[in-house]
Amino acid sequence: MQEIAYQVVRSNRKSVALVIDNEANLIVRAPLQMQDATIEEFVRKKKRWINEKQQQVAVFGEKHPPVVVETGESLMYLGSIYAIIKDAVDTVHVSGNELFVPNEYGIAEMTEWMKSEAMRVIAERVSNYAGIMGVTPGEIKLSEAKARWGSCSTKNNLNFAWRLIMCPLSVIDYVVVHELSHITYKNHSPAFWARVKTVLPNYEDDQDWLKVNKKLMEII
Repeated sequence: MQEIAYQVVRSNRKSVALVIDNEANLIVRAPLQMQDATIEEFVRKKKRWINEKQQQVAVFGEKHPPVVVETGESLMYLGSIYAIIKDAVDTVHVSGNELFVPNEYGIAEMTEWMKSEAMRVIAERVSNYAGIMGVTPGEIKLSEAKARWGSCSTKNNLNFAWRLIMCPLSVIDYVVVHELSHITYKNHSPAFWARVKTVLPNYEDDQDWLKVNKKLMEII
């Protein structure tokens, strides 16, 4: 039987998680006390899933070329891939796994729709988590950033890359909670990460998703 190569990263977590990085390497995030034999058995049982994900990552660049707004092309929205269907509609709407787009829309119009969706979703998540965390953010803005997903200014104004709208909601929540935590901690100290973990115990999984899918920044 072919062995699966992997790296184990132990931390103060309760469950084991598998991560395929952007070079198709397998990383196993495991609790501190989990025995090697238990990890090995878990990896063995997930062999088919691992192989599929490694193949997907290996061809990620081919599967996700720059966005083209034409019928039959695809777009990632909230972590899922949707087939673009140009039709006689007034605005973009989702139906099943299809994204219906007005016939006259090109990349500029599609980008504006995605920015509008990003502001709607992110503002909603900021409001929700600000209430949970007991903090008061300043202004919320979208940015064209391709190197960082979010930032918090000294005046507690929050900036988010609009391309976050392509990420799953759990990942958007992580970026939101990360920046809201900076309202209290203006650094990445242990206290800061403890605050993030209090709100999102498995935030490392969302960090990993962003690392693996960093090419999303480049496709539109």
